[in-house]
Amino acid sequence: MSRAKSPSPSGISTQAIVWAAIGWAALALMFYLFFNTPTDGPYTILTTAKNECANLAKTFGLVPDVMVRPSWYRLGTYIFQTVAIAFSGILCMRNWRSPKIISGRNVWLGLGLGIITWGIGNLIFGYLDFQYQSKLIEIGEPLKQIVQMSEGSRKKVLETAVNAMKNLVEPFPSIADIFFTATYVFLSWGMAMSVIGRRLNLYPKQWGIVGVVGLVGIGLASYVTFVVGVSSGTSKILYIIYALGDIWLLIVATILLLAFWGGKAAQSWRLLGSAGIAMFFSDLWFNYSNNVGDICTGKSYQSGSPAEFFWILAFTLWGMAAALEFDLSSRPTTRSRRG
Repeated sequence: MSRAKSPSPSGISTQAIVWAAIGWAALALMFYLFFNTPTDGPYTILTTAKNECANLAKTFGLVPDVMVRPSWYRLGTYIFQTVAIAFSGILCMRNWRSPKIISGRNVWLGLGLGIITWGIGNLIFGYLDFQYQSKLIEIGEPLKQIVQMSEGSRKKVLETAVNAMKNLVEPFPSIADIFFTATYVFLSWGMAMSVIGRRLNLYPKQWGIVGVVGLVGIGLASYVTFVVGVSSGTSKILYIIYALGDIWLLIVATILLLAFWGGKAAQSWRLLGSAGIAMFFSDLWFNYSNNVGDICTGKSYQSGSPAEFFWILAFTLWGMAAALEFDLSSRPTTRSRRG
C-alpha cells in the first residue's frame, strides 16, 4: 500500500486530503485570475491623503471615477483564504496532539498557532476592509454633484463627509495587525524548530546558496519597506516587523529545500519550505502594492489582488505537509527514523 493512500484516524485518506488541497488551490487560482478586474463604479471617494490630491477642507482629497472590485468577488477571496487556513490549521494542530509525530510536535504547534492567528487577523481585516470601502463610497457619492451645489449646500455636504471620514476605521493598521504580528512569532518559531537540532549536512556550496537567497530577500524587503515605502509611524514599524519575519521564513525555507531535496520521507519538509517561500512573496507583494498605490488616481491597493493567491498556496502547502507527516509517522516502519 502506498503511503498516499493510508487512511487517517478520521477515515479520510491522506491521498484524498492532498488532492482536495490541490483542487482548492487550483480553483482559487482560476477565481483570482478570471474575476479580479475592478468592474464596480465609477465612484467618487474622499481620501485622507494630505497634500497629494486636490484638497477639500485642507485635509481630504476628492477622487473621482474610482473603479472597485465587486463585493461578491472580494467575499469569494476571503472564503478561499479562510477554508485554506482552517484546513491547514486543523491538520497542523492534529500533528501537535499526536504522540506519534516523528518530526517533533513543537514544529506543528508553532505552525498551527501561526496559521490560526493569521486566520483570526484575516477575518478582522476582511470585516474592516468591507466596512471601509463601503463607507468610502457612501460618503463620496453625494460629493459627485458638489460643484453644482449652492454655497450653503456645498458647505453642509462637505462638513458631513469630513466628519464621517474622521470616524472611519482603516483596515491597516488596525487591531488585525496584533494577530498578524503574533503569526510571525509563531511561524518563525515553528519553522525554526524544523531545522534546529537536525543533522542538515549541507555542503559549503549549499550554505552559500542560503546566504545568497538571504541577501536577496533582505535586499527586496529593504527596497519595498524603505525605498518604495512612504509610510511612517505605526505602519512603518509593522512593515519592518513583517519584513523581518518574511526574511526569516525565506531563509529557513531555503534550508529545508536544500537539506531535504530527495526521498519520499522528506516530502513534508519540502512542502514546508515551499510554503515559506510562497508566504514571503505574497507578503512582499502586499507591502509593495500598499506602498506604491496612488489614491489620487483611484489606483490604491484593493483587496483581491491575484498575488493574494500565494497566501492560499502557502496555507495549502502547510496543510499538505502536515497530512503527509502525520501519515508517515503513523506507519510502524518509520519509527526507526526518529532522532
